[in-house]
Amino acid sequence: MTYSVSALEFMSLLDQDSATVLDLRDEDMFDEADLPNAIKVSMTTLPSKLHQLDKTKTYYLVSQFGQRSQAMANYLDEQGFCAINVIGGATAYHHYLAS
Repeated sequence: MTYSVSALEFMSLLDQDSATVLDLRDEDMFDEADLPNAIKVSMTTLPSKLHQLDKTKTYYLVSQFGQRSQAMANYLDEQGFCAINVIGGATAYHHYLAS
């Protein structure tokens, strides 16, 4: 089962340094609105890099708006990983930062 958290909950986890974040945005989006301590791996390359992930960790997945990260969270869940989608993605995260 795939879980999701709101951008606000995600921000709280980042403040506690307790989240392993996968930034799934395309490389041209990485410079825009960086996420602290995120592992930058585009969605298209993630399936070929599963061997680099640790099945004992929980991964928080972020895409630009949250739809692509939801799809990848489902995929990772099917592969035996614990993956949590950040609802609204980087856009929602940066919206909360600005407010």
